Amino acid sequence: KAELGDGLENHSEFNEVPYSLVAGQSLRASIEKGLKECSKCVLVLSPNFLGNEGWTKAEFDSIFTREILEKKSVLVPVWHGVAKEEIYAYSPRLLDKVGIPSSLGVEEVCRRIVRAIQHETELRS
Repeated sequence: KAELGDGLENHSEFNEVPYSLVAGQSLRASIEKGLKECSKCVLVLSPNFLGNEGWTKAEFDSIFTREILEKKSVLVPVWHGVAKEEIYAYSPRLLDKVGIPSSLGVEEVCRRIVRAIQHETELRS
């Protein structure tokens, strides 16, 4: 995951997002604000993500709810070491989303994420 984050920092689409959280501020409120305002939410679906019923489940639920409310696709799933059966067990609806397999390598995953964001920008223009 760290390599993916590093790779995405090299793309201008991600350099516009400021990291403005200061000591004492609410992490939860900051995450919720980001989930509400971003054009796309990249979700790395890993065994750890699927097994976590805490923060990751809440974040997924927020993204899922936003897609229903706004009637548009927000989620960009990256499949990292998981099979379609595991994804189905977690959320059958996720199998309908075209995912990006992490096995393609960091550079290709980054390229496809950027393409998904650019596609969204073109649709809004």
